[in-house]
Amino acid sequence: MTFLLSFLASCAGQSRRPIYRENTRAKESASCRPLSIKDRLKILAHANPKNFVGARYKLGPRNPANVEKATDCSHFVHQIYQRAGLPFGYRPTRSMADIPEFDVLPEEDARPGDLMLFRGHVGIVDRGGKIISATKIRSRRQKSTITKMDRENFKDFRGERFVLRYRCKPVSSPSKMAKNP
Repeated sequence: MTFLLSFLASCAGQSRRPIYRENTRAKESASCRPLSIKDRLKILAHANPKNFVGARYKLGPRNPANVEKATDCSHFVHQIYQRAGLPFGYRPTRSMADIPEFDVLPEEDARPGDLMLFRGHVGIVDRGGKIISATKIRSRRQKSTITKMDRENFKDFRGERFVLRYRCKPVSSPSKMAKNP
């Protein structure tokens, strides 16, 4: 029971109930486009737990860019997206549903590379119903806090789960590319 309470409290408290919405700004802008399969594969390659052997769980790490050493769930997903070339402003878990670059969708719409937002936790959707995330684990056999777990392992999170789908990746303008020989 103590483990469950510390796990639930580990990622910045409760999140507010998001309202399903699509990002109209991204649709109206010619400089944005939805994620491609290549973008999704890049996210999953960067998030692979094998890249984070020995990473410790640390709430609000001193150097959030160094997720290989210490991280929490919201800093982990933020850095993975940054490394995949998908920038957005950092937000703690409780306010991630308000990030303008993301659409908020129901759980059943999840695709690999999307973010899954639980009450107080966030992770990256992988293939086969798995979630890649930074979790507080106290097992000596566990070599890293970055794990790939079945979505069912998160059933203890009461409340709904939501998908955050990145919708606003800048597209390079042809005029800039023509200027660079």
